[in-house]
Amino acid sequence: MKYLCFTILFLATSYCFSQEDWVETEGQITEITKHQGRKTKEIALVKFKLENGEEIVAGVELTRIPFLGSMKSVGDKISINYSRSNPGLVQTTYGNFLFEYGMYILVVLGIIFSLRPLLKYRKSLRAKT
Repeated sequence: MKYLCFTILFLATSYCFSQEDWVETEGQITEITKHQGRKTKEIALVKFKLENGEEIVAGVELTRIPFLGSMKSVGDKISINYSRSNPGLVQTTYGNFLFEYGMYILVVLGIIFSLRPLLKYRKSLRAKT
């Protein structure tokens, strides 16, 4: 029964995350703004063309390496994904990978880190009998 519930939950999350229709394209960084707080973020304004040829500028969060920054500068070409229904929603290709598969990665890590304590508990129950 619990395996059935787990499978249903797993399939439901994959369905929820695959609803968006993303289009991959290449854009050029026109400006980079650094926001500092608890977590430092770098937001880039990227100019790119839609499928119909219209040019649009949208903001995208750049992936940063701690203490080094994003390794991107103004004028660089960047691979991005935008939502076909709302072109203002833009993600980098790496950010889209985390968005699409992040839940699966967390589930797998949870299973891996849960196995050892469960096996120890099961072993201790066998030792008692």
